[in-house]
Amino acid sequence: MIRVINAVGSTCLGLLMASAVQAADLSGNTGPRHEVRGGVMYHDTMNRESGVDLNVEYLSRFAAFDLFVPVVQWRATFRPHVGGSLNTAGHTSFVYGGYSLTLDLTDRIFVEGSFGGMVHNGVHVSADRSRLSLGCNVMFRESASVGFRINDQINVSAMVEHGSNAGLCEANNGITNAGVRVGYTF
Repeated sequence: MIRVINAVGSTCLGLLMASAVQAADLSGNTGPRHEVRGGVMYHDTMNRESGVDLNVEYLSRFAAFDLFVPVVQWRATFRPHVGGSLNTAGHTSFVYGGYSLTLDLTDRIFVEGSFGGMVHNGVHVSADRSRLSLGCNVMFRESASVGFRINDQINVSAMVEHGSNAGLCEANNGITNAGVRVGYTF
């Protein structure tokens, strides 16, 4: 019985992996690709905390897939991402992960939205007005970007991101950052 379960499990895993690879290569070289982004973010747009964040993000082609919207000739790509932001003033820094949806409006202009989770090192509850009260260390994170592809490998984008515990913890100031990033696709 254990051999049967292992065989079925291995077969399902193999089919799942083959499907993911096939989905990642739907359109040959024009399908989802790996991408690394880096940039600077204005930390806490509500000005409760200070500093600049150094941001880095990796978008993977593994477990990614393309969709094509024929009516408007747009291509959409779902890719998993991981990243982090380091605050230069010693305030709230965080790491995050989730999925991003990139929608190509033209061959050069794109918009993107993402959703996932984040873990931060900020303060849970603070009486200090110069610190955020974030309630708990694990929070939801979403972002929105608009970008321009300089060529097939390099792009630049403006981004806003927000982290919040959605009221699941007692304090919930949330954190919103905005900035610019450069991406390299390979």
